[in-house]
Amino acid sequence: MNSSITPLVTSVLLAFSLPSQSQIYNQNSDSFESVYNIQTVSGMSLDKRALLGGVVVSSAQVSLSAQVAGDVLSVSGKEGDMFKRGTTLITLEQESIQAQRDSAYAEISSANEALRNAGVQYSQSIVSPNSNGMFGGIPGMFSMFTDPMLKMSGQGNPEFDKFANRTSRYTGYQQAKNKLRQAELNLKQVEERLKDANVVAPFDGVIVVKNINQGDVVQPGQVLIKFANIKDLQVEVNIPSRLVSSLKLDKKYRIKLDIANIVVDANLSQIYPIADNNKHSVKVKFDLPAGAPVLAGAYAEVEIFETDSGVLTPIIPEVAIMWRSSLPSVFVINPKTNKTELRFVRLGEQVGKSKKSVLSGLKIGEKIVANPNILMVSGMDI
Repeated sequence: MNSSITPLVTSVLLAFSLPSQSQIYNQNSDSFESVYNIQTVSGMSLDKRALLGGVVVSSAQVSLSAQVAGDVLSVSGKEGDMFKRGTTLITLEQESIQAQRDSAYAEISSANEALRNAGVQYSQSIVSPNSNGMFGGIPGMFSMFTDPMLKMSGQGNPEFDKFANRTSRYTGYQQAKNKLRQAELNLKQVEERLKDANVVAPFDGVIVVKNINQGDVVQPGQVLIKFANIKDLQVEVNIPSRLVSSLKLDKKYRIKLDIANIVVDANLSQIYPIADNNKHSVKVKFDLPAGAPVLAGAYAEVEIFETDSGVLTPIIPEVAIMWRSSLPSVFVINPKTNKTELRFVRLGEQVGKSKKSVLSGLKIGEKIVANPNILMVSGMDI
């Protein structure tokens, strides 16, 4: 009898001593504002983010053309082979050019002899103006008698004849000098053509396209190979004209390289001064960092922000975000009922170190719980 009364008494005592659940909820509601931090959603003008596709290009690419006609004697490599600056890539036939060089040397030798003879003749007209070929260069013995008689008769002017003879000899001397100079320039031209028969690498790079093989016959102006510098790569992008004002030279921009699926910081090195009339875009180039794992011709994406958009975006602290069902959510205070509401939101980019932008689900001016916990549910009174 005593054993059955004891549990009944115990349960009655516990019922009077423990507070009800409604009392606990009311106590928590009374102290809600002191426990949780209520904040008003603010707005901020964020830059509009744009991803623009581009292509990886070489910082320098040239088309090496034939400067002389002839047979292709040798080709040093194929597409993808790398060469140092000054390395001979293609050798063309040189025999005919070498023959022209030998002929130019002979012309120079003849011009030297002609110049020497003209110089002697001009000197003779100065030193021995009265010399005569008939007397072996000995001055005319009768000129002292004939010259005055010619002057008196008016049939000639011996002094002027001497001047004319000296001028003629001087003209011959200058012509001989000019012929020598012409022969030397001709030799220089032939030697340049002989150098052009060897196509050399203009810088450290790689053969991109090879259009000829050994034994082919080429003509002046024909493109032989395309040579590119692959150590210094760039990303070339066509930027919409409205975004050009947002760009700054020598500023770092984030670029995603598709071939390696990595993001690197690239420096904006060039903005073209003229826009494309058809595409309404401006071409720009970004310098990729050295050693970037990418090849010329690969696809790349550049991240660009349009400044001064003027549109305010809701900003909330990261601590206010809760993850329910793997989706970001925020507790919003209903202004009519003053109760909490769980609302799913779509987050945007990071703002500073501790805030996030909200693309949808919240409006500027709404009140949220900035420090919710896992026990918070919708419908809690404030």
